[in-house]
Amino acid sequence: MIMKRLLVPAALLLAIGAQAQPASPGLAMPDVALEYAEGESTSAHALAGARGTVLIFWSNECNWTAQYERRVRDVWGSAGGVPIVLVNANDARAFPGEAADSDMGLPYVRDNTGALAAALGAARTPEVFAFDADRNLVYTGAIDDAAADPEAVTHTWLQDVVGQLSGGQPVTVPSTRPFGCRIKLP
Repeated sequence: MIMKRLLVPAALLLAIGAQAQPASPGLAMPDVALEYAEGESTSAHALAGARGTVLIFWSNECNWTAQYERRVRDVWGSAGGVPIVLVNANDARAFPGEAADSDMGLPYVRDNTGALAAALGAARTPEVFAFDADRNLVYTGAIDDAAADPEAVTHTWLQDVVGQLSGGQPVTVPSTRPFGCRIKLP
């Protein structure tokens, strides 16, 4: 009985640790089934752009994503042919508001099974995964370094990555540490 009690927490810690490890740069974009908020089916590959693709794990109910809305819209407006797509992987049964469409104007899809989040090791919202023209992961991490105060930003990682991808340049910072709300997978 004591052994069973010890094994269950150990298994939970391993599962949590496995989810928290983001994918390494160079990983090929997984072609996972996704769904627009309106119910239309799509896939990660169908969303890919010719110059690159940025997937941002997002949550309608996370205060950190709310603080980033304007900055993400601004980067999207100057993305130079690099699609920026918001991805929601939270359990819609537990968070019914998560199934609702965002009013940001960007493409917004649901990862209904959590397969994309699991394949990329996404654990937070917001969390950025950027892929180059060959659909290889070139950046994973935060949008910038000052979620609570746009005036205090000193590193504009998302903006830099999008600019580098749209200009056909290599991404100079391959990863940063994301912060935000935990994804609650289905």
